[in-house]
Amino acid sequence: MRTILIALVTLLLLPGLKPAVAWAQTAGTAKMEVTINNYTGTSGTAHWTVAWVTTQSGTFIKSLRKQGPGFSASDWANHCGTWNTARAGSAVLDGYTSATAANYAGTNSPVIQSWNGRDALNNLMPDGNYKFWIQYAENSGQGPVTTTGLLWTKGPGGSTNTYANQGANFTNMKVTWIPSPTAVPPTITSAAPTATATVGVPYQFTCTASGTPPVNFTANNLPTGLNMSSAGVIAGTPITAGPFSGTISATNGTLPNATQAFTITVGVVPTTISSASLNGNNFVISGQGPANGTYSVLVSTNAAIATEQWTSIDTSTFDAAGRFSYTNSLSTTVREQFYRIKVP
Repeated sequence: MRTILIALVTLLLLPGLKPAVAWAQTAGTAKMEVTINNYTGTSGTAHWTVAWVTTQSGTFIKSLRKQGPGFSASDWANHCGTWNTARAGSAVLDGYTSATAANYAGTNSPVIQSWNGRDALNNLMPDGNYKFWIQYAENSGQGPVTTTGLLWTKGPGGSTNTYANQGANFTNMKVTWIPSPTAVPPTITSAAPTATATVGVPYQFTCTASGTPPVNFTANNLPTGLNMSSAGVIAGTPITAGPFSGTISATNGTLPNATQAFTITVGVVPTTISSASLNGNNFVISGQGPANGTYSVLVSTNAAIATEQWTSIDTSTFDAAGRFSYTNSLSTTVREQFYRIKVP
């Protein structure tokens, strides 16, 4: 016979605090504001201020502010003993540090400190109830501390918490919790890129995606001559025929990344020279090629050398019907000249 043990847990919540979803980890910023009242400062006297954060039960997480000497100074036990005991030797400081101050004006009162919800190892703490604490002193003994801590809830909902004054020491106390917007992974919303292209003809396609911005795009194995911008624009002029298959990826730092397969087949439209004639001292070439494509006119005095060694004398485009016409003024010093049309 098997015995199944069921444990029932009852959560006791203070008024105004909300139950947190178990194990949830909401990113965000908690901002604490506290006014220190009864120490106006004595000339030549050292002033100490510390702030720290704990769990609701009092487990120390990290120090947020240290106004005073180094962590190892023995004076901390004499002036800010509550903090010094709570930190148990921890030297992790997330925020402010400085030498002892001459008074509590300016950055010392009110004390304004923020916490990003992360522990000493930069791990995001689970949602739940936390406390901020402040202790301060002049160089004349143990200083007052926020005796109950400032209790607030870290969770998916934002909140502003105010607290009753604690005697003459702490007033105008407030903690504001602002959760970060929930990051949404990317989803590619555009269709696959246009599946056909032509050597020499400019190609452009824009990919789109939803998700928390910014979304960055990359692609592998695009046709030679094409590139993709991080904004998702595939553009360029293909220079090599053939089928090209690859993958488009969209990322924004939140998993899973989005991917989309594509195949772009690059074809070739043959370029032909339909006429070549002299018109006075002008040599006129006309013909046909890929509509709206790019071409270069190359010349050489030796038709046998490789095309790459010819000189480009003009770059232009075929019209919408694929026609081209080029006129070149001949030099009387050149006895013989050869022409080629190269796409792109």
